[in-house]
Amino acid sequence: MMVGGFGSTRKPSEEEKGIVEKFKGDIAKKANIAEFKTFTVDEVSTQTVAGINYKFKVTTDEHVLEAIIWGKLDRTHELTKVEVLATLEQKKQLVGGFTGFRAAEKDEVSIAEKFKADVAKKIGAAEIKSYEVKSVKTQVVAGINYIFEVCHHNVFI
Repeated sequence: MMVGGFGSTRKPSEEEKGIVEKFKGDIAKKANIAEFKTFTVDEVSTQTVAGINYKFKVTTDEHVLEAIIWGKLDRTHELTKVEVLATLEQKKQLVGGFTGFRAAEKDEVSIAEKFKADVAKKIGAAEIKSYEVKSVKTQVVAGINYIFEVCHHNVFI
């Protein structure tokens, strides 16, 4: 544990799950979410203060959230912070999978353009004159993996 900081994350105890469950409605309200269909407490880390700060990572049907709850010295608790870490689409990336195809943004088109000569070599063409990036899938790793849909003379390659 770092002095003054949160310790490493771990699976929460049943008691810790109970603490965050009591604030489920308040967490939804602070995150501007109508309601949760599912609410799973994935992990917790703690920080010793005048009491204990609990930092919970919670997965719901639509979001990954972080909730910080202060455990006061008088054994009461106060929700101090809620942050939406990811939406459902982003959550797919968090677990290592690719997103669905979507329109490529300008910087992503630039990345695909850098590989134009490699694509030409792969399809046995001397060069590609007509090259249009149609869409992209991404995967977050130690960097980002990309899968591009590229159109060459109205044929997807």
